Amino acid sequence: MPVKILFLESSLELVPEELHKEPDVIRSSRRYEVPPSRLVLDKSLHYKAMRKLDKRWKRGRPDILHICLLATMDSPLVREGLVEVYFHVLDGRVFKVRGDTRLPKHLDRFKGVMADLLRANSVPPGSSNPLIFKVADSLGEFVSRAPFLILWEKGNPATVDSIAREAIEGNAIIGIGAFPRGDFEEETLRLATKKYAIAGGYPMTAWSVAIRLLCALERQLGYFI
Repeated sequence: MPVKILFLESSLELVPEELHKEPDVIRSSRRYEVPPSRLVLDKSLHYKAMRKLDKRWKRGRPDILHICLLATMDSPLVREGLVEVYFHVLDGRVFKVRGDTRLPKHLDRFKGVMADLLRANSVPPGSSNPLIFKVADSLGEFVSRAPFLILWEKGNPATVDSIAREAIEGNAIIGIGAFPRGDFEEETLRLATKKYAIAGGYPMTAWSVAIRLLCALERQLGYFI
């Protein structure tokens, strides 16, 4: 069974309805020639409008997930089906990225794809064999299927190799936070089977953690070394 990497609480969502009439959002709508309801919330474009939002420090950063997916999907382990890649968004849904998916390199194009995904739950919308698609309506539903290990700065110290070995032996899901600031939600932490800190709990970007984890999985599986 493949190891599952899950990007948690990804800072990805459509512009909330209460912001549709904000000047920042209207400018973006005109620039991209799409209605506000089809825009992905982006702090670099909607900073002033976002001041009204709850937990705004965790929101409006689709670039984090973009970089994480570009780095992760490039791994031979993913292409060979030994690792599966998923991401969880703030409204609770969990999506799978098919191993042969070629993601847009440009952030604007990525946001366009994600806007379609968030609206239709799959891309291409309506496809019988989508590249990215919803697999669960909630995190709890998804992680009930396997052991759930969270990489967390406040977790128990562990090496990436020991985590990789445990994940391989237990067919585990490994969760990596994909938000800019703050901490995991209490519910997310409560769902974890175990919580581990790597690199002595030193703060690291999500994509750096993912790359280290993939390298450890390669070592444990005896691939590409």
